[in-house]
Amino acid sequence: MSRAGKSRMKRRRRQIQRNRRVAIFFTLVLTVLTGSVLSNRSQAQAQRQPLYKYYTDVRVHRGDTLWSIAREYMTDGYASTAEYIKEIKEINQLGAELQYGQLLLIPYYSDERK
Repeated sequence: MSRAGKSRMKRRRRQIQRNRRVAIFFTLVLTVLTGSVLSNRSQAQAQRQPLYKYYTDVRVHRGDTLWSIAREYMTDGYASTAEYIKEIKEINQLGAELQYGQLLLIPYYSDERK
């Protein structure tokens, strides 16, 4: 093999070693960051107070919709307004329309134990 060929092989080996080191470095950094994020998330959940589920009754007024009631009474603990409205419908066995004067049972979450 010629000198030029040997020189190219040496450079190629060095490049492969450098690429391995870079890959190992980024793997370690990613592992540390992932661990840090998971640790912070679990600490935040541990510090968060438990939520208790309660119910209240709400009288339907003229012009009220399930969406307007949800905007007023929905608390943390629900992933979406649609999920909250679905629960209200199930609890109250509702169809599509609300009736003026109707009494609805509305769920909500609180961190206070009552």
